[in-house]
Amino acid sequence: MDVSSFFGNSGLCGKPLRDCNQGTSSLPPLPGTNKSSTRLGKIVAIVAAAIGGVSLVLIVVILYFMRRPIEIVAPLQDKPLSSTVSDIYFPPKEGFTFRDLVEVTENFNERFVIGRGACGTVYRAVLPIGLTIAVKKLASNREGNNNVDNSFRAEILTLGNIRHRNIVKLYGFCYHQGSNLLLYEYMARGSLGELLHGASGGLDWQTRFKIALGAAEGLSYLHHDCKPRIFHRDIKSNNILLDDKFEAHVGDFGLAKVIDMPHSKSMSAIAGSYGYIAPEYAYTMKVTEKCDIYSYGVVLLELLTGRTPVQPLDQGGDLVTWVRSYIQKNSLLSGILDAQLNLEDERIVSHMTIVLKIAFMCTRMSPYDRPTMREVVLMLFESNRCEEHFDSSLSHDTDKEDES
Repeated sequence: MDVSSFFGNSGLCGKPLRDCNQGTSSLPPLPGTNKSSTRLGKIVAIVAAAIGGVSLVLIVVILYFMRRPIEIVAPLQDKPLSSTVSDIYFPPKEGFTFRDLVEVTENFNERFVIGRGACGTVYRAVLPIGLTIAVKKLASNREGNNNVDNSFRAEILTLGNIRHRNIVKLYGFCYHQGSNLLLYEYMARGSLGELLHGASGGLDWQTRFKIALGAAEGLSYLHHDCKPRIFHRDIKSNNILLDDKFEAHVGDFGLAKVIDMPHSKSMSAIAGSYGYIAPEYAYTMKVTEKCDIYSYGVVLLELLTGRTPVQPLDQGGDLVTWVRSYIQKNSLLSGILDAQLNLEDERIVSHMTIVLKIAFMCTRMSPYDRPTMREVVLMLFESNRCEEHFDSSLSHDTDKEDES
């Protein structure tokens, strides 16, 4: 009988199987078993070598892309947002790298600083392609979160799509190795606050009015023509930037929201700067368009008086209180209007008086009594032509405010 007839009975012994005195070893191997084992071993070795080779190639590719410079190639446009570690948004035609920003600012050296604020530090950068831009390095309030989340990116993309002659252009945004950078249009004359209150000297009334009108048009665009509407949240003279022709450009719009919007557990962040904050914000803690209008009214008072928004405590502590107090106690405006201006020209004084009236409207205590920015723009245009519409006395307006 053939030995294969007994396979599957491991306990059997005796001829033709193994001797019963031997151990319980397995049955004799089938013919060809050794050849199959050898073939299987070769297949396993080939597969393992292939997997190892592919893995090595993938590791090399990953290391290559991690070490190479990140190109600024993605435009500021609405598209699916990823969660990659490093992202840069910029029109492709301006192609340069993050390394270029570091090199032209000498690793953000202090000598390239052109401004500082609550949102961060601004550097002047002349790129290899010949373009001069302002690079704002953001001071983030994020607690232990260095990643740029989708809500942050969506907000930046919204701001980057805004185009208006009186709005500072946001060219792009860069997140690289923990640094958040905003790339802005460069403004050669700096900020209104620096020119108005700095040592460089004042501005004549025609230039001041041009700046006031331009800033109002920029804000009106944000409030009424953007979808969704945008509230600036921090209007002040230092956020109104001037080009080489003294054309006003509203800057840092929406940045307070971008900085504070994400995951900070702290509620200490305040929308606005001292001296510009609308009175209702103290008890509502909500930013509305009327908060922006109040802040703009303070800027108008700065242009008219040449004074800063913060005043000594014995004079009221802020510019709005000081002006209203002065109007109540004095019949003449000579003590309010900036003495650096040509106050001997009756036309200038008359025009300034009208603009002062508009400033009072913007800074009324009740937000419901303030005009919209679109109405402010119309009134400023009209102030150059129709003075008779504003011939009611300033004292009457301040008395009305006191009663309310």
